[in-house]
Amino acid sequence: MWFIHTLYISSREMPMTFPIKKLTAVILGLSLSVVSYAAEDAIKVSKDKDYNLDADLSYLLNNTTNTDGTSSNKSSIAGHVTFKRMQGDWGQELKAEAIGSSDSNSSDNVERYLASGKMMHSEGSFYEFGKLQWEKDRSSAFDYQTSLTGGIGSELYRDDVQFLNGEIGAGVRYSVEDLPPQKDKTEAIGTLAAHYERILTKTVSFTQDLGYDYGSSSNTFRSRSALSMMMTDKLSGLFSFDYKKIKSDLGDSDSSLTAFGLKYSY
Repeated sequence: MWFIHTLYISSREMPMTFPIKKLTAVILGLSLSVVSYAAEDAIKVSKDKDYNLDADLSYLLNNTTNTDGTSSNKSSIAGHVTFKRMQGDWGQELKAEAIGSSDSNSSDNVERYLASGKMMHSEGSFYEFGKLQWEKDRSSAFDYQTSLTGGIGSELYRDDVQFLNGEIGAGVRYSVEDLPPQKDKTEAIGTLAAHYERILTKTVSFTQDLGYDYGSSSNTFRSRSALSMMMTDKLSGLFSFDYKKIKSDLGDSDSSLTAFGLKYSY
């Protein structure tokens, strides 16, 4: 039996409830959606095929009985799905994320979803892209945020074991506040992103993703570091660290997730 461990640490301002079964269903649904609606990436795919599919899942259930007879239940779940494909000069990419954590003795719970689709066209040394993204973070001051952006990206470095690319873009973001009366706002935003991959050994690889969205009402920074250890051609052990910080006039929030789980690649 595989042991999958997830540790979630967060800071937030508003109490909420966290349905762990609901999150599990969402993650499975996102996985099926990615398989059914193949999306792609103009940067890097496998040499023997024109697409990549990566999916990872981590889960923890911890039941504790205290000396005074009381008990507590803590559960966490995290899932990511990425599908990339390249056909000629055109590429598409689809990403989905669901993360959650609950504690029966605390209202400091986390529930977070993200889904995005990106279309790219390669011009040789650089590429143009258009991206649509929807995000819901219950630990933030917003019920949800949707953005439509476009920009340019470039492969900054590549050799036999590593590569790095960066993106810069601009667009619009629609935000709905979490608390009543749930005012909405549409604003112009700018975006920055970077992706790095490195093969450390024949079975171990490292990836780093960074992103920054900035606008007049809020700024969001995202980081994900992951170390994967190949066990079979398609299955790997995964150690990852996710960090997200939102700075807003309505209230700041940040969360971090350290996860041990399994990753499936096809």
